[in-house]
Parts: sequence; structure tokens; C-alpha cells
Amino acid sequence: MAPNGHIGPGDGEDRSCPGEAARLRALDRYRLLDTPRERDFDDIAEAAADLCETPIAVVNLVGDGRQFFKAEVGLGVRETPLETSFCRQALLQEEFLYVPDATLDPRFEGNPLVTGGPGLRFYAGALMRTAEGHPVGTVCVLDTKPRELGDRQRRGLMRLARQAMAQMELRRSLREQAEQRLLHERILDSATDYAIVATDPQGLVTRWNEGAERILGWTEAEMLGSTVEAFFTPEDRARDRAGTEMRLSLEHGSAPDERWHMRKDGTRFWASGEMMPLRTEADETIGFLKILRDRTEQRDSSAALLASEMRYRSLVEVSPQVVWFGDADGNVTYCNAYWYDYTGLPAGETGEASWMGVIHPDHREATRAAWLAAAGSGRSYEVEFPLRRADGQYRWFLSRAQPVRDADGAVRSWIGTSLDIHERKVAEERFKTLTELAPAIIWFGNPDGSLSYLNDRWYAYTGQTPEQALPLGWGEVIHPDDLQRLLGVWEHARANGVLYDTEARLRRRDGEYRWFLIRAEPMRDAGGAVVGWLGSDSDIHDRRHAEDDLRQAREQLRLAVESTGTGIFDYDLVSDTLVWDTRTRALFGLPPDAEVSYDVFLAGSHPDDREWVDAAVKTAINPKGPGTYDIAFRVVGLGDGIERWVAAKGQAFFEGGRTLRFIGTTRDVTESRRAEQALRETEERYRLASRATNDAIWDWDLATNHVLWNEALGEAHGYAPEAVEPTGDWWIAHIHPDDRPRIDRSIHTVIDGLGSAWSDEYRFLRADGSYADILDRGYVIRDAAGRAVRMIGAMLDISERKRAEEHQRLLTGELQHRVKNTLALVQAIAGQTFRNASDLAAANEAFSARLISLGRAHDILTQSSWSQAPIAEVVEGALAVHRGGTSRIRASGPNVPLAAKPALALALALHELATNAAKYGALSNGSGSVDLRWHVVHEGGAPRFCLTWSEQGGPPILSQPVRRGFGSRLIERSFAAEVGGEVKLTYAPTGLTCRMEASLASMRETDDEAAA
Repeated sequence: MAPNGHIGPGDGEDRSCPGEAARLRALDRYRLLDTPRERDFDDIAEAAADLCETPIAVVNLVGDGRQFFKAEVGLGVRETPLETSFCRQALLQEEFLYVPDATLDPRFEGNPLVTGGPGLRFYAGALMRTAEGHPVGTVCVLDTKPRELGDRQRRGLMRLARQAMAQMELRRSLREQAEQRLLHERILDSATDYAIVATDPQGLVTRWNEGAERILGWTEAEMLGSTVEAFFTPEDRARDRAGTEMRLSLEHGSAPDERWHMRKDGTRFWASGEMMPLRTEADETIGFLKILRDRTEQRDSSAALLASEMRYRSLVEVSPQVVWFGDADGNVTYCNAYWYDYTGLPAGETGEASWMGVIHPDHREATRAAWLAAAGSGRSYEVEFPLRRADGQYRWFLSRAQPVRDADGAVRSWIGTSLDIHERKVAEERFKTLTELAPAIIWFGNPDGSLSYLNDRWYAYTGQTPEQALPLGWGEVIHPDDLQRLLGVWEHARANGVLYDTEARLRRRDGEYRWFLIRAEPMRDAGGAVVGWLGSDSDIHDRRHAEDDLRQAREQLRLAVESTGTGIFDYDLVSDTLVWDTRTRALFGLPPDAEVSYDVFLAGSHPDDREWVDAAVKTAINPKGPGTYDIAFRVVGLGDGIERWVAAKGQAFFEGGRTLRFIGTTRDVTESRRAEQALRETEERYRLASRATNDAIWDWDLATNHVLWNEALGEAHGYAPEAVEPTGDWWIAHIHPDDRPRIDRSIHTVIDGLGSAWSDEYRFLRADGSYADILDRGYVIRDAAGRAVRMIGAMLDISERKRAEEHQRLLTGELQHRVKNTLALVQAIAGQTFRNASDLAAANEAFSARLISLGRAHDILTQSSWSQAPIAEVVEGALAVHRGGTSRIRASGPNVPLAAKPALALALALHELATNAAKYGALSNGSGSVDLRWHVVHEGGAPRFCLTWSEQGGPPILSQPVRRGFGSRLIERSFAAEVGGEVKLTYAPTGLTCRMEASLASMRETDDEAAA
């Protein structure tokens, strides 16, 4: 617990700041800017937020123009500019900056952090200063609401600032010690003139430097684990010289000697060496250090010896620590340059008065006594003391020395080092202080269950004194209902050497009990035996209340979920337990008390969805997967058989590379799915209807001039999608130039007016270069102000209809022409038939027969749309009534297509010939016959058509006719006049012969008819 006394600004040591540059250099020594978050600093920030009950807390390092947050709570960023920060003002304070309401503080007038977002109102910050007094940052708390800060909170915040500073100092000290160890290793390896060998207590090699490899010939890999006797001579091995040196070094602190040694290749060399024990700070021997130097050439040469000493001195001159030599009587004879650089003493001065004068007065006599005792006994020397630097500041040093002995073990000299351990000492002191300033109760336990230490937090909270609490009186403040359980857990932890972890209520000095989390870790010695316990008690009373509030919030959430119709599932993958609420069970057609499992989930999934739904869940719970899923699938009620659509969302929770839980919600979306399906079916019907009409449907955004087309544009007019520009300009440009102005006017009349429907016809350019006749219809969509914003329409290709209309027009004209011609022909036939008729009945019969023949010719021509008729069909139609089922009329000739006029003329001529033959000629008896032959004669420039009618076997013709009848005249008129041909009738005794001849072109001519 923190003391109840008030710490105000100015308390403590001098806090003067020598300048911004010096402050930034001091901050840089800690190397914490832009480093990742660390738990120790996060705990301080969280403790500050808890202590002051604010939403924001920061461990802040103030750099050059910025502030870096080593730890933060409720802020969400790691760095901000310094211009508008509150901490900038904190650096101007002696110890503490407290702003209850920034809007009332003139220092923050116009500050955007106050006047704008996030609207900060409250600030309290405790300054973090280095030991030299440089302010490097703050531990501060902030809030968007004004608030008051109590004295206890103020003191606690200042303690947390000192705790944060202690953490910084500790990290700096550990880093510098590691650098120092690395430097020593490098110095050791750089000493290639010395064979430096470290062993374990049994003399087995554990370290073999490069000098040993160079001098002795063995590599480190070859010697590790081997005995040092390998490089002793056979005679020394026989006398166990190596064991003797180890024994002497233990007795006297070192065992120097000069003697012959062996190399790997079997050669001998003279070496000066020394064996020294390696001891821990607890004076436990952990091995030996053997240093050898090849002195073969220098053995009888004092010059070489001097050179060797100079090289050795050169080595220590560059050492990053104080190296010094003493004579056998303990008088310091040499100090390296580091000593004079540090102390500022004149170079070469080594007298006792000089080195005693720079040791802190409080430690001089103890240091001198320790050195004289070591020098008098010949044992190693080790002591710690503060040493004054040239600038007057004292720093802690660890000074060690070992005697250098001759072959007989007599002390010849001393070699010593003094190492700067100031950061380590400060860190140790600060760690001790940290236990006192920590927000939790810190305690040390003994293996028997008693306590040996409790920090001030315990006494401040409980009101006990150390005499009352230690070693076992602490149990009196445990709540009676919790004491036996706590003691049982404590006994189990001590008996098994495991973590001690429990919760109990502790009585405060005012009699109120509060919940605490009590934990302790066993501390073990090198052999693994538990030698004590380091424990902490953390106040979790508020957390326990928060957990109760959380349970209440969960109940409220449950009620809210039930009111929205949402179901919940919770799948514990560690225990393979699946939990569904009542609503989720109902979705699967299960009663509220039905047992559920993952197999039940799969069984209730629709068979068509089961496989992919299972795969989706497995993907979500895979630690390498997304950790979430959001799907909709069908279920078939296990109890009611009803098919439903379920939308499910889930979140997986992972720890240590494995999935712990999978939690989510379910919702019945059957109705929305059915609505979506109905919409899709409607859209599909529209799409099919659109395709069935083959109309090119367009959607024109009048604001952007963007036009969307359906696929019918390509199908009907041949345009590939990439060839169509989605603009109204492209459409207008493809309208026939003669139609374009008219269409542009007609459509804009509707768009710019108040109408909504538009329709017009025009010619549209196809992809192949031809034009299609188009009937285009559109509908204008207007906004609330009546402005046209969109137009939707369809282009109907009416090219076929247009062609059909044109064909109908031509047919109508042709029909009119044919009717006129037919009536004229009928009129002529009637006139000739009845003009001089003496027998009206016979004239009527002849007239009817001629009309029937004319009708048959019309039938034949009608079948070919009055274009052409094959001659064989014309002949057959004209003579069919006269054949009478016999073959008395024999017709033959090539297939010659006949135009309409020649066909009618030929049909009438053949009808007249057959009628006359039936009355008077070859067909008037039972034995006559007719030969009808036609052919094409290719003579001269143009082929000619020839047809011959020959009668045989009829009544003989005894004389030439005295008058020409109507039939003869009809034949001549119908053929000669209509086709420009020639008709020749020959009345031979054997029968009539009729020869008709015309140019082949006239028999096929259709241009005149078409033109008519």
C-alpha cells in the first residue's frame, strides 16, 4: 500500500533540466522510442486508469517534436505531435501537472484537443525524471469530462511514474550489462597471444579461445569436454601437475607457473601461465581459468619479455574497464587509460592517496581494509564501492583482483579490474523500491508457509504492523469463510511446487472486506529445490462487481435476442459440446429440451446442403482459416419435417494455435428466401419474354447519356457487345441519314415536353452495312419536378413486314392487271362466239368450254404466282377433258417454262384444236389420234419455239374449208397476236396439221407483265 503522506511539487532531489538537447540525449540512452508494447508498461498504464478511474491512461515519452506512447489505455494510437499535447505543459512542471477542467485553464485556450474532437477536459500527469534530473516523459491520465483528483490518486500516479522510470532504468542496465559481457567475450577472443582455457571443476575444457587454438594447435571443438592434461608434458601428467595447480589456485586464489607444455603436433614450448578459480558472487567454485602464453623465444630474452609486457599493457589499455596492476606488497603500480579518463587524475599517478581519494568517503575505509586483507593473505580481492567521476558524480564499480604467483606459488604481483556496475546497482535498488511502490501487495514466502516480507501496501490496507503480520499473523485478515480454502490451496502449492492461485476476501483497516486475487510463484535454487515464494495480492473487488454486472448484461442481451427472433449457438470444441437456445432448436424442429450435437446439426441440414455447410463450418474453425462464417442454408425439421431457410453467422476463438469455441447466431429467413425466389422467377420470365420478342430493348439515362442494351441488339442486328458504344449518340448515328433529323425531332419533342410515350419508324444501320426497318417505342420516366431522367424502349425489326407489304402492293397491282386482261379476253371470246352464231345452245356450249380451258390455264399460273408455268402442265390442263382416259392424244417435248401470256394463248389454242378434232377431226371417231410435239430450234442468233399438232385416222378432209371459223381465228389471235408468233393450218386429206412458231424469248417474256 502507498503511504498516506502527500507528495507535492518540489519534493525529492533537484529536478533542474540542463536543456532540451541534454534531455533528448538522456531519453535516447534508454532506447525505448518506437519499440513494441511491453506488459510491464501496459500494467502501469492500466493501473493508472484504474487508480484514477479514467478512460485514458498513457506512459508517455516526450521526444523531439512528438510524444511516443510506450503504453496506452483507451487512446488507440502510439504517437502524436507535441504541439498541442498536455504533456508539453507537464515538462514545465516540477513534478506534477493537474488540470481539473481544461476549458477553464488559460494554458489550453484554443487547444484543438479541448475545443474540438476528442474534447479533452481533465488531465493529470506525473513527471518521469532520470537520476540526473532530466524529464523524459509522464505517466498521465485523461478524460473528456472534468473531474477531481484525490491526494491518494495523486500520490499513486507519482509512484507509478517512478515505477515506470525504474522499469526504464532496469532495461537500460540489463542492456548495458549484456553489451559489456559481449565486449568481454570479444576481448577474450581477440587475445590471440594468450591461450585462455576455461574448465569445469573437474578440469574438463568448457572454453577454448582462438589464442589457445593458435598456440596449442587443437581447435575448440576438439578440446571441449577433454581434460587440460592434454597440453601438459608426460612428466607433469605423471605428477598430476594440472590437479596441483587447481588445488593451489583454490587455496591461494591463483596458481601461476612457467613450464614446458605440449602442442597437438607433439612439439614442446615454454609457457608462462596461471590457473585461477572461477567463483560466483556466493564464492561457489564453478571451474578454473588457465591462461598460457608461449614464452619459448622470450625465456632468455629480457627484451622479448619487455615487448610481451608492452603488448599485454596495450591490451588492457583498450579495455572498456579499469585494469590495474599491483606489486606483491599490494602497492598499485599501474592503471590503464580508462582509470585516468574516468577519474580525471593525472596520468601515471598510482599512489594510495590518489585512488583512495576518488572512492566515496563512506566506503574508503572498508575498501582499503578489504584490499590490505587480500594483499596480506594472497587471496582474491572483490569489493563494490562508488567511484567519483571527473565531473564529480559517483558511480558504482565492482573491483576484483587476483594474485600472480611464480612457479613456487609465491605472490609476484596483482592484476585487477574495476567494472562500472552503476546501472545494475541502481536497477537493484529500484527493483527494491518497485516492490514498495507497486499497486499490488508484494510478499515473500518461506518453504514452511510463513512469510518473511510484506510491502507497505499490506500494512496500509490491513492496518497491521510487521510484528503482527509476520511470519503467520497475516491469516487474521482473511475472511473466516475463505480461510480454510485458502490454506488448503496454499498447502497444495507448497507440497507440489506449483503456482499458487486463489481468490479470497481481505479485511481492510476499516473492517470492510474486499476480494483479492492471490498468486505466488516458487523460487528455486540451481538444483531445482524451492527456496521461497514470490507472491502478489491484487484487488479484484471491482472486477468481481463488474462480472456481476456482466452477468446482468448477458441476461439483458438474451432478452433482447429473444425479442428479435435470433437464435444462438455455442460450440465448445475442447469438450466437443454444442449448446443451442430454444429458438435454434425450433428452427431444426426440436423441442426445447432436446439433446443436440454436431451430428444432430448435420442430420437436420438439408441433404443437398449438408456437405457444403459442413465444409463451411470446418473452414471457419480452422486456426489457419478466416475464423468467421456467414451462410444461408436449408434445414429439414427433425421433429416436424418442415423445410426452412436459416441464416447463420459464427465467430471462432483461438488460443495457442487451436480453436476453443465457435459462437454465433441463427435466424429464420424462409419468407425472405421465398420472396427472393419469386423475384428471380419474375426476372427470368421478363428475360425470356425479352428474348422471345427479339426486340432490342434499351434503357437510356438522360442525365449521363448512358444507354444499356439487351443481347437482342447483337442477335437481331449483328453487333458484338464491344462494338456498341453505350451512348445515345451511337444510336442516333446509326439511324439512316434521311431519317435522322425527323427522329431526333420527334423523340426530343416527347422528352422536352410533358408526354411519356413515343413511337416512330426509321431505318437502322446493321453491322453488315444493310438497313433494317425499325418500329421504335419508348416510355419517358420523370422525376418529381417533371424533368425527364430516364427513357426505356424497344426496337422492333419490321423489315419482313415492310417487304410483305411491298409484295402485297405488287400482287394487288398484278391482280388488277390480270383481271383486266382476263375480262378483255373473255369479252373477245364472247364476242367472237356469239357474233354470227346460228345455234345459241351450241354457242353457249362452246363459250363455256373455252372459259373452262381459260380457267385451267389460270389455275396453273396461279400455282406459280403468275410468274411461269411448265409447258407440260399447260398442255395437260388444256387437253385433259379430251383425253377421256385413253392415250389418243400423244404429247412430247422438252420442258419449256412459259410466261403467263404465252401460256394462256397456248392453252386457248390447244383447246380450240382439241374441240375441232372432237367435232370434225381425228377425235370424232373411235380410231383417230393426235400427235402433239414441241421443240426448240437453235438456228441463227436467237432460238425459236416450235409446236406441231398432227391429226391421223379421222374422217378424211376431201376439200379445203370455204370459210374460216371462230376457232381458227382464236388460235391465230391468241398465239400470233399475244406472243408475236406464226400459226399455219394445213388441211391434208389425212387430217389437220397446225404449226405454231415463235421466238423462245417471247414464250418466256415476263418484263412487260411485271411492268404492267
